[in-house]
Amino acid sequence: MSDLKKQLLRQIDVNDQMELEKVERYLDLVRLYRKMDKAVKQYGPIVEGFNGTQTYLKTNPAIAQKVTISRAIIALGKDLNLDDLNGKVVTDNQDDYDESDLT
Repeated sequence: MSDLKKQLLRQIDVNDQMELEKVERYLDLVRLYRKMDKAVKQYGPIVEGFNGTQTYLKTNPAIAQKVTISRAIIALGKDLNLDDLNGKVVTDNQDDYDESDLT
């Protein structure tokens, strides 16, 4: 994570407190994303839910959280004017995905 922080700090004005705060938020989101990723790897994409005496299968909620966090990371990266991902264009096409598909 320290390498990522160093890379981010090289791309901003380190004397600007607002930009430093954004870098910290960006790093916090990356940490959360990695935790969600671990949860999906540990428990799998489908988890067992409980409702009283009933049990049922459902999509792992961490998957939807990963999507939300990923969008926040992308938006914050754009706000920080970070370099694009090796020339690749990142789009946010919401027509292809509906969060209700995961619940």
